Amino acid sequence: MMTAAPTAPPLGAPTVDSAAFRQALSRLAAGVSVVTTISPDGQKLGLTATAVTAVSADPPLVLVCLGSWARAVKPLSAHAPFIIHLLAAEQQPLAEHFATPQADKFAALPHDTGHAGCPRLKDALAWIECVPHQLILAGDHTIVIGRVVALAGNDERAPLAYFRRRFHALREGAGSR
Repeated sequence: MMTAAPTAPPLGAPTVDSAAFRQALSRLAAGVSVVTTISPDGQKLGLTATAVTAVSADPPLVLVCLGSWARAVKPLSAHAPFIIHLLAAEQQPLAEHFATPQADKFAALPHDTGHAGCPRLKDALAWIECVPHQLILAGDHTIVIGRVVALAGNDERAPLAYFRRRFHALREGAGSR
Protein backbone atom coordinates (compact mmCIF):
# COMPACT_ATOMS: atom_id res chain seq x y z
CA MET A 1 0.00 0.00 0.00
CA MET A 2 1.41 3.40 -0.99
CA THR A 3 1.02 6.40 1.21
CA ALA A 4 0.89 9.94 -0.06
CA ALA A 5 3.99 12.05 0.41
CA PRO A 6 3.56 14.75 3.03
CA THR A 7 2.79 18.12 1.55
CA ALA A 8 4.91 21.12 2.36
CA PRO A 9 3.28 24.09 4.02
CA PRO A 10 2.72 27.12 1.80
CA LEU A 11 5.67 29.45 1.36
CA GLY A 12 5.81 31.97 4.15
CA ALA A 13 3.95 29.77 6.64
CA PRO A 14 5.96 28.92 9.75
CA THR A 15 6.97 25.29 9.76
CA VAL A 16 8.36 25.01 13.29
CA ASP A 17 8.19 26.98 16.49
CA SER A 18 10.94 29.64 16.46
CA ALA A 19 11.99 28.88 20.05
CA ALA A 20 12.33 25.18 19.22
CA PHE A 21 14.30 26.13 16.10
CA ARG A 22 16.75 28.28 18.09
CA GLN A 23 17.04 25.56 20.75
CA ALA A 24 17.89 22.91 18.15
CA LEU A 25 20.49 25.12 16.47
CA SER A 26 22.10 25.91 19.81
CA ARG A 27 23.39 22.31 19.56
CA LEU A 28 25.49 23.24 16.52
CA ALA A 29 29.01 24.14 17.64
CA ALA A 30 30.44 27.09 15.72
CA GLY A 31 33.63 29.10 15.65
CA VAL A 32 33.40 32.65 16.95
CA SER A 33 34.39 35.62 14.81
CA VAL A 34 34.25 39.39 14.93
CA VAL A 35 33.33 41.13 11.68
CA THR A 36 34.48 44.71 11.18
CA THR A 37 33.71 47.23 8.47
CA ILE A 38 33.58 50.97 7.99
CA SER A 39 30.61 53.13 7.06
CA PRO A 40 30.75 55.62 4.15
CA ASP A 41 31.18 58.44 6.71
CA GLY A 42 34.16 56.65 8.32
CA GLN A 43 32.46 55.15 11.38
CA LYS A 44 34.08 51.89 12.52
CA LEU A 45 31.54 49.10 12.98
CA GLY A 46 31.89 45.60 14.38
CA LEU A 47 29.85 42.66 15.59
CA THR A 48 30.26 39.10 16.80
CA ALA A 49 29.26 36.33 14.37
CA THR A 50 29.13 32.55 14.51
CA ALA A 51 27.67 31.87 11.05
CA VAL A 52 30.87 32.06 9.01
CA THR A 53 32.11 29.53 6.47
CA ALA A 54 34.15 29.04 3.33
CA VAL A 55 32.20 29.06 0.06
CA SER A 56 34.81 28.56 -2.66
CA ALA A 57 38.57 28.11 -3.03
CA ASP A 58 38.67 29.39 -6.63
CA PRO A 59 37.88 32.23 -6.42
CA PRO A 60 38.39 32.44 -2.65
CA LEU A 61 34.98 33.26 -1.17
CA VAL A 62 33.65 33.21 2.39
CA LEU A 63 30.25 34.02 3.82
CA VAL A 64 28.92 35.49 6.99
CA CYS A 65 25.26 35.65 8.00
CA LEU A 66 24.26 38.89 9.71
CA GLY A 67 20.96 39.90 11.21
CA SER A 68 19.46 42.32 8.68
CA TRP A 69 18.98 44.84 11.51
CA ALA A 70 22.76 45.01 12.16
CA ARG A 71 24.29 48.44 11.51
CA ALA A 72 27.02 46.81 9.40
CA VAL A 73 24.58 45.57 6.74
CA LYS A 74 23.99 48.99 5.17
CA PRO A 75 27.70 49.73 4.48
CA LEU A 76 28.20 46.18 3.20
CA SER A 77 25.25 46.68 0.84
CA ALA A 78 27.16 49.71 -0.48
CA HIS A 79 30.20 47.46 -1.10
CA ALA A 80 32.21 48.47 1.97
CA PRO A 81 35.10 46.08 2.62
CA PHE A 82 35.05 43.93 5.74
CA ILE A 83 37.35 41.79 7.85
CA ILE A 84 36.42 38.52 9.55
CA HIS A 85 38.55 37.95 12.67
CA LEU A 86 38.70 34.34 13.87
CA LEU A 87 38.98 34.41 17.65
CA ALA A 88 41.24 32.40 19.94
CA ALA A 89 39.92 30.69 23.07
CA GLU A 90 41.19 33.43 25.39
CA GLN A 91 39.37 36.12 23.38
CA GLN A 92 35.91 35.48 24.84
CA PRO A 93 35.85 39.01 26.36
CA LEU A 94 36.40 40.41 22.86
CA ALA A 95 33.48 38.35 21.50
CA GLU A 96 31.26 39.59 24.33
CA HIS A 97 32.41 43.18 23.76
CA PHE A 98 31.37 43.10 20.09
CA ALA A 99 28.09 41.34 20.90
CA THR A 100 27.02 44.28 23.08
CA PRO A 101 25.60 47.52 21.61
CA GLN A 102 28.00 50.42 22.23
CA ALA A 103 28.60 53.78 20.61
CA ASP A 104 32.30 53.19 19.86
CA LYS A 105 33.38 49.58 20.16
CA PHE A 106 36.95 50.40 19.11
CA ALA A 107 37.78 53.19 21.60
CA ALA A 108 39.90 51.14 23.98
CA LEU A 109 40.83 48.24 21.71
CA PRO A 110 44.20 47.76 20.03
CA HIS A 111 43.63 47.75 16.27
CA ASP A 112 45.13 48.96 13.04
CA THR A 113 43.75 49.38 9.54
CA GLY A 114 43.43 46.70 6.87
CA HIS A 115 44.37 47.13 3.22
CA ALA A 116 41.01 48.72 2.34
CA GLY A 117 40.62 50.90 5.44
CA CYS A 118 38.67 48.55 7.74
CA PRO A 119 39.55 48.29 11.40
CA ARG A 120 41.71 45.19 11.92
CA LEU A 121 41.85 43.84 15.47
CA LYS A 122 45.18 42.91 16.99
CA ASP A 123 45.90 39.38 18.17
CA ALA A 124 43.10 37.51 16.37
CA LEU A 125 43.80 33.85 15.64
CA ALA A 126 43.49 34.78 11.96
CA TRP A 127 41.89 37.53 9.88
CA ILE A 128 40.30 37.44 6.43
CA GLU A 129 39.85 40.72 4.57
CA CYS A 130 37.08 40.77 1.95
CA VAL A 131 35.15 42.89 -0.47
CA PRO A 132 31.46 42.11 -0.92
CA HIS A 133 30.84 39.70 -3.79
CA GLN A 134 27.12 39.12 -3.27
CA LEU A 135 24.48 39.86 -0.63
CA ILE A 136 21.40 37.68 -0.29
CA LEU A 137 18.40 38.53 1.86
CA ALA A 138 17.23 35.32 3.56
CA GLY A 139 14.44 35.65 6.11
CA ASP A 140 15.56 38.03 8.85
CA HIS A 141 19.25 37.74 7.91
CA THR A 142 21.53 38.93 5.15
CA ILE A 143 24.06 36.46 3.77
CA VAL A 144 27.19 38.39 2.86
CA ILE A 145 29.48 36.55 0.47
CA GLY A 146 32.92 38.12 0.39
CA ARG A 147 35.80 37.78 -2.06
CA VAL A 148 38.98 37.35 -0.05
CA VAL A 149 41.59 40.00 -0.87
CA ALA A 150 44.04 39.47 2.01
CA LEU A 151 44.48 37.20 5.01
CA ALA A 152 46.88 36.16 7.70
CA GLY A 153 46.96 33.58 10.42
CA ASN A 154 49.47 30.98 11.35
CA ASP A 155 48.64 30.93 15.01
CA GLU A 156 48.69 27.72 17.03
CA ARG A 157 46.36 28.89 19.80
CA ALA A 158 43.09 27.05 20.40
CA PRO A 159 39.95 28.55 18.80
CA LEU A 160 36.91 29.96 20.57
CA ALA A 161 33.65 28.11 19.93
CA TYR A 162 29.99 28.74 20.76
CA PHE A 163 27.78 25.79 21.76
CA ARG A 164 24.51 25.62 23.75
CA ARG A 165 24.51 29.40 24.08
CA ARG A 166 27.89 29.45 25.83
CA PHE A 167 31.47 30.03 24.84
CA HIS A 168 33.91 27.12 24.92
CA ALA A 169 37.62 26.73 24.29
CA LEU A 170 38.47 23.97 21.86
CA ARG A 171 41.61 22.19 22.95
CA GLU A 172 43.80 20.10 20.66
CA GLY A 173 43.09 16.44 21.08
CA ALA A 174 39.83 17.00 22.96
CA GLY A 175 37.39 14.29 22.05
CA SER A 176 39.83 12.39 19.83
CA ARG A 177 40.43 8.69 20.32
